[in-house]
Amino acid sequence: MAAYGWGDVTVGRIPLRETFTVSESGGDGRGLDLEGQESYPPLTRAQVIARHDGINSLIAGQVIPVTFTDKPERNGYYMVKSSSAAYSEHLNERVTSDWKVSLDRVGSDAETDLQSRLTGAVRLNDFSLTGERWHAPPIGHYGYYTGATNPTTMTRTGADGAMTVYRGVPANTSPRWGCPPTSYLTGRVKATTTGAQEVYGVDVPLAATGWALSNGFVNVTPGASGTLDVQAYSGGAYGSKYWNVSVAGSASSVTSWDGATLLRNDPEMAILRLIKGLNPGRATLDLTLRRGSRFVEGYLQTGTSATLAVYRNTLETNTSFAASGYVTATADDSDGNAFAAGSARTFTAHTNGGIIKSAATSLDFWIGAAASQTTLNANPTFETDTSDWTAVNATLTRSNAQAKYGSWSGLLTSTAGATPRAEATKDAVTAGLNYRASGWLYSPAAVGTSLGININWYDASQAYLSTSSNSSTPASGVWTFLDATFTAPVNAAFAGILFAINGTPGAGVLLHGDNIRLRLATPSGDAATDLRNQYIACMPEAVYGTRR
Repeated sequence: MAAYGWGDVTVGRIPLRETFTVSESGGDGRGLDLEGQESYPPLTRAQVIARHDGINSLIAGQVIPVTFTDKPERNGYYMVKSSSAAYSEHLNERVTSDWKVSLDRVGSDAETDLQSRLTGAVRLNDFSLTGERWHAPPIGHYGYYTGATNPTTMTRTGADGAMTVYRGVPANTSPRWGCPPTSYLTGRVKATTTGAQEVYGVDVPLAATGWALSNGFVNVTPGASGTLDVQAYSGGAYGSKYWNVSVAGSASSVTSWDGATLLRNDPEMAILRLIKGLNPGRATLDLTLRRGSRFVEGYLQTGTSATLAVYRNTLETNTSFAASGYVTATADDSDGNAFAAGSARTFTAHTNGGIIKSAATSLDFWIGAAASQTTLNANPTFETDTSDWTAVNATLTRSNAQAKYGSWSGLLTSTAGATPRAEATKDAVTAGLNYRASGWLYSPAAVGTSLGININWYDASQAYLSTSSNSSTPASGVWTFLDATFTAPVNAAFAGILFAINGTPGAGVLLHGDNIRLRLATPSGDAATDLRNQYIACMPEAVYGTRR
């Protein structure tokens, strides 16, 4: 709600004070004229300026949602005819913006289809990839229609909630869908400047150091370490990855930018341009973020040939699939995610994890993550205690002698009997679904047998059913990552993840475990290969309103 009990009118993304009256007209078109004033106080000066600039950034012919607190009957989709705002500042006293907007009503969501014009098909690429056409309307949309051929769907859960992503959208199709105007902005792409103030247009001031792009799945900001902080949302929080951007290979990376501006800023898609002076010459970096995407796209350019690179600012063990257009982390990080990055063009993999292109004036790339599902077991890292775990034929303590993440691990010490192990408290599962068991193991000395990260399955009464095993005989003195996906058997209602020394090793054998997680398997559509194909087939989107 606006200050002092006023209602709000939201014009596109711009929140404004709702005035007592609106002027309407009929005839060939149903017009709606609004005018009002924003002021500091009670708003902040930055809020007044953002709303003033936002009004003046509205584009004639653009279809936008408009919603009212006190006049909800006027909620609907409108086409912009004209907009203006007069700015006044009385130094150290007040700032005002007197605004006017003239609109033509398209209709309510009950009578209006929104049509997404998805232009373009496949990026030119060096890997013979056809790409995957995908599309993500707002959270809360309904009635998605692509004609005689239906796409498949997946659900991505981000900071704004669960979003349906449509995969395999038929070629030469402009999907139609409905959406309540009050839901249209949920899950949108946001561009913000200093103080997390959302920016509503493109011809507006943008701080070179305080900007951010976010869509609820990816949040990109200047990096405290490295050039960019690319954060992936999973498990209820964002996890950071710092990336270097360089026009000098690994010798030097860009640590600050001289200027920032927006080339596009819509709920569906935003493009941010960064500029760095090279004395002489300059580099530009365009960052693109789309609604529903798990990755940010980048395009780095220089005027003269150079060694262009985008790479993790610290070494993270990775696997290169450069022949297929991407690299990815070999194992999950402490947030349960695995970074992924790639390009549409041939590149050399960077040792830290990333891409290099020599003797080039441009480099296209994408950065994202195969983001994990929520961890089911309560204490995967042992950073605080050993709660949630029960030792069988062994003891379990915390140890800071070895740790893969953080400062602590769980130390299993065998006593007597078969398969010394530590098992987490049983978690509810659904028979027939796929679950992922992963984690890191470290044996200080050779144990003479295999080690495993397994799942014990139980029925509704928590009676044991069976075990799904993933075993390995790793070298001693190194951390080894184990990762496997299993299908919950018939009648399974609970599962317990465990790490174990297989066989009957005798007393005193040591095994460290860290980041031991039970999760639903990473959904199809979020794996590194999926993200690569979705990048290749990214389609610019424009939204139009049509009467049903």
